[in-house]
Amino acid sequence: MISALRADLFDDQYSMSLCEGLFRGIGMLQRVDELRMENEGLKSDLKTSQTVVTELRCQVVDAERKLQEEKGAGVMLEQKERAWAREMAALVEEKEDLAAELKHQKELDSVSQ
Repeated sequence: MISALRADLFDDQYSMSLCEGLFRGIGMLQRVDELRMENEGLKSDLKTSQTVVTELRCQVVDAERKLQEEKGAGVMLEQKERAWAREMAALVEEKEDLAAELKHQKELDSVSQ
């Protein structure tokens, strides 16, 4: 009887051990499924982030290009302003020369009269 109880106890312990192993295996499979779903979500988030990064890079490149164009336009405007300033200085000098010549001519006319 004791040996029969021991055999039954051994069979029960063996069955419990198998059940525990089975439950652990099921738990691991469930965790693997959870991790797989989490991984898919992370992949989706990564793709979204990569898309956003790509769009931002394009915006930065466009902004840099626009800034370079504006700088170029600014340089061209400065060059035009310097040219206008030179032209204006030349016109002022010519006006002063003409005014001096006119004054000299008036003096000559007044002396000759």
